[in-house]
Formats: sequence, structure tokens, C-alpha cells
Amino acid sequence: MGFLIRIFLIGVGTYAIYQSRYKILNYILGIASIRRFVVAFGMDIPFVRDRFLQTVFRG
Repeated sequence: MGFLIRIFLIGVGTYAIYQSRYKILNYILGIASIRRFVVAFGMDIPFVRDRFLQTVFRG
């Protein structure tokens, strides 16, 4: 019985996080140090860096 309750609670929690994922992401990226880390990490990935630079310097 406890196993079913645990599975149900995990499902409800996952659904709640999924519904508010953009609010959570905006809150996390609103912190300057975390945002700086995410951008630096993303720019270390060649595909992401190339796509970003293509978008910025498109002309």
C-alpha cells in the first residue's frame, strides 16, 4: 500500500513541476551566478556555441 502512495505522490509531484517548469526556470536563471554558469557551460558545447553565434551575427 505504501508503495502505491509513493508512486502516486511522485506522479503528482512530477506533474506539478512540469506544469510550472518555465516559472521554475525563470526563477533559477534570475540568480546571476547560476545564469553565468549556465551560459559559460552552454558556450563550451560546440553545437550550442555555433548556433548562438549564427543567430547573433546573422546578416
